[in-house]
Amino acid sequence: MTTVRRLMPRLGRKTPARGQAAMPAFDDVAWRLRASLVAVVALLAVAASVAIWLAVSHLAQRIARVSDEDHQRASTRATAEAMSSLQHQREAALAGTARMLQPAASDEERAQRFTVLASSLGTVFSASFLIDALGQPLARADEHGVQVMPAIGPMDDRSYFQEVMRTHKPVLSQPIAGRNTGRVSIVMALPVMDGQRVVAVVAGVLRLDSGDVGRMAVGRLPGAVRVVTDDQGQILSHDGGLALQRLPLSREARFAEAFEAWRAQGSPRLTEGFVTVAGGQVVAAVPVSETPWLIWQARPVSGLQGGLDDELEHTLQWTLGAVLLAGLLSCAWIVWRLRPLGRLVRRVQRLTAPMADAQPGMGWPGGAGELGQLSTLLRLWATEQAGLAHAHAEIQTRLRAVLAAAPVGVAFVREGVVELASAECCRLFGNDAPQMLGRAAHELFEEADGFQRFLQAARGAAALGVPYGGDWRLRRSDGLGFWANLRSRPVDWDDLSLGEIWTVADVTEQKLVRQRLEWQSRHDPLTGAANRMFFDQRIARVMGNRELFSPAVLIFIDLDHFKPINDTAGHLAGDEVLKQVVQAIAAQSRSGDLVVRLGGDEFALLLEQCSGMAALAVAQRIRAAVQEIVVPWEEQELRVGASIGVAELTPDIRTAQDWVAAADAACYAAKTSGRNQVQMSPPRVVLR
Repeated sequence: MTTVRRLMPRLGRKTPARGQAAMPAFDDVAWRLRASLVAVVALLAVAASVAIWLAVSHLAQRIARVSDEDHQRASTRATAEAMSSLQHQREAALAGTARMLQPAASDEERAQRFTVLASSLGTVFSASFLIDALGQPLARADEHGVQVMPAIGPMDDRSYFQEVMRTHKPVLSQPIAGRNTGRVSIVMALPVMDGQRVVAVVAGVLRLDSGDVGRMAVGRLPGAVRVVTDDQGQILSHDGGLALQRLPLSREARFAEAFEAWRAQGSPRLTEGFVTVAGGQVVAAVPVSETPWLIWQARPVSGLQGGLDDELEHTLQWTLGAVLLAGLLSCAWIVWRLRPLGRLVRRVQRLTAPMADAQPGMGWPGGAGELGQLSTLLRLWATEQAGLAHAHAEIQTRLRAVLAAAPVGVAFVREGVVELASAECCRLFGNDAPQMLGRAAHELFEEADGFQRFLQAARGAAALGVPYGGDWRLRRSDGLGFWANLRSRPVDWDDLSLGEIWTVADVTEQKLVRQRLEWQSRHDPLTGAANRMFFDQRIARVMGNRELFSPAVLIFIDLDHFKPINDTAGHLAGDEVLKQVVQAIAAQSRSGDLVVRLGGDEFALLLEQCSGMAALAVAQRIRAAVQEIVVPWEEQELRVGASIGVAELTPDIRTAQDWVAAADAACYAAKTSGRNQVQMSPPRVVLR
């Protein structure tokens, strides 16, 4: 009917041929057809009106109640899921902090690290603190700032601390009052492990008077009241404020009867939720997973039933009046008027058959009246649709030709599925067209979360009204990965659900060239050791974040008797000696240590997270390894020694230049004291 109405303005403007009656306006045709159908429906409805009214009256009350219960259950469950998700975020924040504290060697170091990490906990907790394994506070962060060794008394008598020490697992406490503030809070505590041993406890504070427990990311239904309780029914959060907090739910009039019904059923913690109607309220209770909490939500019983009863009564009155006026004559008249309807329905069914209608303008029933005119309109519409289908097929043919000739990969993606792909796109991913169409977009990315991260970036760009472009690791159908420049723009900037157009270009070779150039810019081309520029960058990073990289040590190495090798055996021999020296230094170092060629026969070694005594041992091993190097060269055996200076990063060293100068001075002292030695800065240890 809607399609026919859209056709009518065009047809109404058409001038009829001479001798042919003008076609009635479609609005007049539609009105008369509706009037005929209403008469039929009214006649058939009268016979069952009383029975339907009684059945619907009972059903309406049931539907209203079920609808209210379902909405209440769904809204409460969404709130519980949001709270559960928030709890997971809080536990993840504590777990991340605990992992960052594990490498610390002492309680003092852990306390210092905690002061750096506390800001991230402040986004999900009102306060946070760190306790050592004996229950002594090491650090605390709240709205007043961060304190090291706060004067808040020992925590070893707190039940959550004892449980964490006993179970080595995260613990969520009951509501407890703070010793200094008296504010009631819930504490989430998590152990900091050193192997199988708990060395500290990190905890976050959820304050009841700040609404931390009831902080949720979803809204409630209009007119609803939401409460959070523990599994004993004690109120932890209430939409109305603090007045009812820490009281039993039975003291809240809107929930009292439902709470007693819940307890009578054994206080169930059902994932799908507990729903009841009590005290004029529809009440739902859903547990928050992995916590002892429940979300309660109450809403007044819907007034749907009363309004529906009034409408049913009026409908019945009008229906009974109509049956007196219509009678059997109306039924007979309608049956006679609708005789061509069967033929029209069968002809319309041919339009919707799987095979195309070869003659869309043929086989339509004629006749006078509304059905005859409607048949004429449908015939014109079918003919026009056939023309549109032909034009659409031509457009599809041209589009396929464009995609086949496109020099870059082009794909149309909607709702995470590839719906159209160019020949170049299929080639890049190693698929033919049938395999490519219908593929899930996330399968095209090499990393498991690659598609989600790309989607987030693309939607962020679309929100700013600009296309997105970036380099991503994609995956061919044979499993091989490649670097691609992937660009995306919406089909419609105002409706992102219509899909995106992707363009894909293989940039693997450019990536490799860029990586190779970057490596060459940071390394010595002869020995492969880091160059001075890279060394300066790394030492500046250590100085800029000393608390993370300390203890740290800088070792300078100056070769002994190297110049005579260059003078007598030549520079090629000297180059070979330098290569073997770098290999010897690297062999005595850790994989993360930085081996540097400063220039000529001078080298450096940067050791992060290494004490001075350990560095002395490393330096001694390097000295011995260099001394053992023998390079056969034209019937000669080339040998060198090493004078080594060691400088530990101490508090009195303020700048990178000071540190380098200390290591250089120690190396010079080793050189002037007889060579082939290891000197510590300030000079205090000599190892031969």
